[in-house]
Amino acid sequence: MIRAEDVPFTHHVDPMAVAAFFLRADQERVEPDITPLKLQKLLYLAQANYLASTGERLFDADVEAFDNGPVVDPVRRRFQGRQIIALDSRVSELESDLPADVAEFLARVWERYQDWSASKLWRLTHSQAPWKDNYVAGQMHTLIPDESMAHYFATAVPARDRILHPHVVVADASIFDEDPEADGRLREFLTA
Repeated sequence: MIRAEDVPFTHHVDPMAVAAFFLRADQERVEPDITPLKLQKLLYLAQANYLASTGERLFDADVEAFDNGPVVDPVRRRFQGRQIIALDSRVSELESDLPADVAEFLARVWERYQDWSASKLWRLTHSQAPWKDNYVAGQMHTLIPDESMAHYFATAVPARDRILHPHVVVADASIFDEDPEADGRLREFLTA
């Protein structure tokens, strides 16, 4: 029998590799439009959804509350001052290090938000509790705790709007009400 700890979730990857994934995907579009602002929002949405669906960080960097919303500072510093970000060879090399489960998860994030403008993503992230509850006007580098993102995305974001890790399956627990044996096996799996 498969046990919960046997289900692989890659975590704590390089945030620049995640950025490279989005930049590569954007370069394949007819009209690439990733700005530093849009990239930051994509990184936040990826980290928050990953935390909510796996309990682990996608990438190994903090998300911080800045005036313009959630920010992953090492990536911000790398692309600061650019209008549209083009993928360069140094960043492109990092993308090849992404495990398959992470690449599949990021493809889901990209599919959902690729056509959103930077300003639409800005409005979305500014409306969400993780940024609103941690932002201090005029201050940069205010930590948005992982727990805040995980809790909000697991409980406040409607199920249809969540992006799950490809190894996560959501099922209504009531399907096991009439099958005590299946219910027992599920509980055993979840607590193994």
